[in-house]
Amino acid sequence: MATRTLSTTKSAPSELAVGADGANSTAASAGDSLPPVALADRLTFLVHVASARVATIGNRHFREHDLNHFSARILVMLLEKKELRTGELGELMVLPQSTISSQLQGLHKKRLIRRRRSRQDNRTVLVTLTPAGLELARDCNELSLRVHEAMLRDIPAREQAVAFGFFRKINDRLLALESQDLYPFHGPEQLQQLSGNEPPVRVRKRLSS
Repeated sequence: MATRTLSTTKSAPSELAVGADGANSTAASAGDSLPPVALADRLTFLVHVASARVATIGNRHFREHDLNHFSARILVMLLEKKELRTGELGELMVLPQSTISSQLQGLHKKRLIRRRRSRQDNRTVLVTLTPAGLELARDCNELSLRVHEAMLRDIPAREQAVAFGFFRKINDRLLALESQDLYPFHGPEQLQQLSGNEPPVRVRKRLSS
């Protein structure tokens, strides 16, 4: 990944302002400048807020089962597909394999899923639902359908079609961006140089009474 050249001018600290989506608010050079867009008006942030609200709604229902929005979606995915390889789950949910493995481990401890080696390839692990997992997956699926219906309620079918088409195009573009270096961040050594003159922060310990 490319890194930026450290500026020695007084304006260097202001050049470190980087948005949550990786877009620079002050570009490395005038030629790289992008029109300023407030964080609240960026599509990346709107998607984040919507996803956070969906997770909040789900967590309110998942709490007593010690699930999260990842594990709940894995259950629903297995409800639809019946059986999936661990690698397939990662691809479908666009999550790193380490995250999928930790979620499956939790579901397995709760006896909600079964894992077995494939007869065709011993390296492949296949995942299915247990009877308890099947019932909980149905609950998660019904909740998901209700949230889906509530979000689209009273929105004309034509607008819905446009919205779904838009997000599919955005998904395709993001897929293409995953392997690209979009912005040359400052390297750790460069940041260390900038913070080298900062005095250490001293925290006073509160005396016990």
